[in-house]
Amino acid sequence: MAGGDDGRPYLDEIKNYSCFASKSTNRPAVTTLNGGEYGFGNTEESLKWSVLGAKQRGVPAMGRFDHSNGAGFVPAHHGDYRDAIRNRKATVHLLVHEATLGGMSPYAARHLRRLGRAAAEGGTDGTDYSRSFTARSFVPHYAHRISTACVMHGAEGILKGIRKKSHARLRRAAACA
Repeated sequence: MAGGDDGRPYLDEIKNYSCFASKSTNRPAVTTLNGGEYGFGNTEESLKWSVLGAKQRGVPAMGRFDHSNGAGFVPAHHGDYRDAIRNRKATVHLLVHEATLGGMSPYAARHLRRLGRAAAEGGTDGTDYSRSFTARSFVPHYAHRISTACVMHGAEGILKGIRKKSHARLRRAAACA
C-alpha cells in the first residue's frame, strides 16, 4: 500500500488464475465465459464482480444481462473492498494475471508501465539490468519476472493437482483390494 496522486493509499489486489475454465466453474450469474473471444474472458469479469463489486444496472423485468447487446439486469453487488471503495479510503487496483500462459490483463500491463515511469522520473530504480539477457529496462524486466513466476507457480499447482488425483486413485485401488 502506497500513496496515490489523490493522497489516498492504493491497494493492489493481485489475482493469478488459469484461463482454462469450464462451464461448471462457480461464477456469478451476471458474468460469462468469453475466453474464446478475448483475452482474460474467462476470469477478469468475474474477478471484477467479486473484488470491485457492481452497481445495479437496469431493472429485473429486463431479464438477465446480455453481453451481446449490453441490455438487461445486473443486481448491485458489494465487492470484497466495498468499504475502501464506497468510503474513498483507498484506491483499489485489480491486477489480473494468467497462471498457465503468463499473460497479464491490460489494466495490469498499464499499471506496470505507470510504475516504470514513476521509477524513472523519481530516480528510484536500483535494478541491475545487466544480469538479464533480454530485459534492459524496468517494464520488460518486471513483466518477464511476473510472467515467469505465474507460469512456474501455475505449473506447480497443476502438478500438485495431478499428484493429489493420482494418490486418491491409488488409495481407492488399495481399499478395494
